[in-house]
Amino acid sequence: MIKNGETDYNKTNESLNGGEEAVITGIGIMAPMADSLTQALEIIKSGKSVLKKLEKHDYSAMPLEYGGEISKEALDAHNLDPIKYKGFQNYIQYGVIAAGKALADAGLTDAESGRWTCGLYDETRRGAFVSTGVNGNNAEALFEAFSFSAAPNGTLDLSAFASEGVGHIHPKWILTALSNNLIFFVTSQYSLKGDNNNVTFTSAGGAYMLSAAINSLKEGGCDMAVVLGADSILNWQAIDELGKLGILNDRRLSGAASSMPAFSRDARGSLPSEGGAALVIELKKNAVKRGAKVYAAVKGCSQYCEASQSPAPLETGEGFAEVFTRLYRSAAIGPEDRVLVNLNASAIPQWDAAELNGLKKSLASISPAALNNIIPCALKPYFGHLFSASFVFETALAAAAMKEGSPCPMPHAVSDKEPGGFFSREFPEGGCGKALIFTCCTGGSYAGVALEKL
Repeated sequence: MIKNGETDYNKTNESLNGGEEAVITGIGIMAPMADSLTQALEIIKSGKSVLKKLEKHDYSAMPLEYGGEISKEALDAHNLDPIKYKGFQNYIQYGVIAAGKALADAGLTDAESGRWTCGLYDETRRGAFVSTGVNGNNAEALFEAFSFSAAPNGTLDLSAFASEGVGHIHPKWILTALSNNLIFFVTSQYSLKGDNNNVTFTSAGGAYMLSAAINSLKEGGCDMAVVLGADSILNWQAIDELGKLGILNDRRLSGAASSMPAFSRDARGSLPSEGGAALVIELKKNAVKRGAKVYAAVKGCSQYCEASQSPAPLETGEGFAEVFTRLYRSAAIGPEDRVLVNLNASAIPQWDAAELNGLKKSLASISPAALNNIIPCALKPYFGHLFSASFVFETALAAAAMKEGSPCPMPHAVSDKEPGGFFSREFPEGGCGKALIFTCCTGGSYAGVALEKL
């Protein structure tokens, strides 16, 4: 059993950077039907998902028809240099746009030009921590080469591939498929020349990068950081691979479905989506010094890997319960605290069942008074599974909803499998003062963050 990663910032603050905690001061998003936080929160308030039949590409040969997609018009409205991004997948642009919005929202850069307007942070002290997708689509560039490399029996003739096929591969093929493309574009675009890190193609990647960014802040590796997630799994290669793993599925007994009814009897799998989300993280003392608005303080991060033998997590929910317990402790949650709990909510039956089992274990040790103040939400069913971007995106929305006191109703009815009417609670007037955000990826790798409204 592999157990890793708890950082309780209430403990580590005593000896690092003067005891200051890390805070979120800027948020930027780009998602289906939501080009701003305001639009995204309005969608959530409405209780209606943006998932629909996919239209941007030809999906006729793919194993599903529904998901979330950003229109070409929405992307073009940002007027990015078409030459600069030629040949690169759109998730690169989603990430650059989200990072720019977060920096402007934090009051560090000019919203129009992207130039830095705050002199507090030297460019060599600005960090970047990126969760990104490579996500297929790059294999299509090899098809022409393969067509010139077939043996008489239809298999691949390596000699023919070396002598003729290879000449039909675009010279930029490898370049456009590199996993660190996004971090290159973002760091160069916004002069983020300090500590940086990059993790690829995992739905828990954003949680790992958030934890790494805050540790860097507290250990003096950087003075501020952009934590970024960007992805698009709307291509045949990613959809095929994730479908075979049992992660993506829009099939129901009655045909294809345009929803992700997590924790319900109709749940069969996640629907694919795309987008980008970014958080600006600073030490509280610096945010106060420059008069920045603060969405939330980060009270703790946690990761736990069950190392299950299949893509699905263990049925027991052990990993979820472990992360929940750690985050609950890090946030110093008391009976009077109203807590927003954003679940992974992948709508994959085995994954949902494991999460519910872990939730039941976690709630069993909480007092009745505290239990009544825990309010669940599930954001994936609104916008689809953004995969590498999902955790940063959901953390951004949860932090913004908490700051504004905005409700986060479930977009669908939940079955009687839920523990004690947990999902049917009314959102409290005035919102929640603390939040726990969870994610899970293959092998039972759970992760999460605890936030507190300031």
